[in-house]
Amino acid sequence: MKNKSILKILNLSFVALLFFVLQKFLFTVFLYRQKAYISVDNKIYQVVPYKSIPLKDILAKNNIVLNKDDIISYNVEKPIKPLLKIKIVRVTKEQKQVKEEVPFRVIWKRQYNSNLRNVELQKGVQKDIKKTINQVFYDNIFHNEEIVDEKILSKEYYRVVLLSSSNNIEKIYDLPKLKRIEVIATAYYPGDPLAWGDGTVTVLGQKMQRGIVAVDPKVIPLKTRLFISGYGYGYAGDTGNLIKGKRIDLGVNNEKEEKAWMFRKVTVYLLEESTTY
Repeated sequence: MKNKSILKILNLSFVALLFFVLQKFLFTVFLYRQKAYISVDNKIYQVVPYKSIPLKDILAKNNIVLNKDDIISYNVEKPIKPLLKIKIVRVTKEQKQVKEEVPFRVIWKRQYNSNLRNVELQKGVQKDIKKTINQVFYDNIFHNEEIVDEKILSKEYYRVVLLSSSNNIEKIYDLPKLKRIEVIATAYYPGDPLAWGDGTVTVLGQKMQRGIVAVDPKVIPLKTRLFISGYGYGYAGDTGNLIKGKRIDLGVNNEKEEKAWMFRKVTVYLLEESTTY
C-alpha cells in the first residue's frame, strides 16, 4: 500500500514536471514568434528579439544607420524584448546667418538754430549683431533654433538731423555716408560792400541771410543742402567772383562775425540737392 502511494506521488510529480517543461517550451516558442517594432523614416520594421544580441546589431542587420544627432528611445547596447516599440527621430540642422541692427543711441548732441533752419548734430553708437543660428528639425519638421555664435560690432559716428519748426525730425543724414570736401571759408553779410548787389539778394533771387553759402558751382552744385563744421546748416544759394575752386563764402549776420570766419579751413558735407532749404 505504501509503495502504491509512493508510485502515485511520483507519477503526479512527473506529470507536473512535464506540464511545467511543456509550458516553458510553449512560452519560449510564443516569445520567439513575438516581434519588436522599430519606427524610423516613416517606416515600421518588425524585428525578432534575441536575448544576446544588442539593438545596434539588429539595426545594422536591417540597414538602419544612426546619425550622430538622431534620437532613439532605447539603449542600442542592450538586447530588445518582444513587443517593444522603439522610436528613432531623425535630427537635421540647417545653419543660417542673421543680422540685427540695434537702434542708433545718441551719446552727445548739439543744436544749431541760428541758420536757415534748425538742425541737430548728433554723435551716437550703432550696434550690429551677427548671429549664426542652427535650425533644428525633427523628422523634417521644425523643432527649435540654437545660437551657435554671436558677434557684436559697434561703431561711433555723427549724423545731422533736420528739424521742423516744432522740432520734429524731418530727415536724418549719416555723415560717414556723405561726400565731404575740405575748403577755405570766408564770410559776408547783408549790406557787405564787397558783396554782389550790396549783399541783400543772392544769385538765385533769395534773401541773403545767415545760412546762405556762396559756392563755386563746379565744386558744389547750387541748391545743395550743406552741413559745415563749426557753422552748422547751410544752403548753396549764391556765388561770388572770388569764390573759385575749394572756396566758400558763409552768410553771417554782421561784420564782426565776418572777421571771425576769414580764411578758416572747414569741412563741408553735401547732404542733398534740393529746390528749398
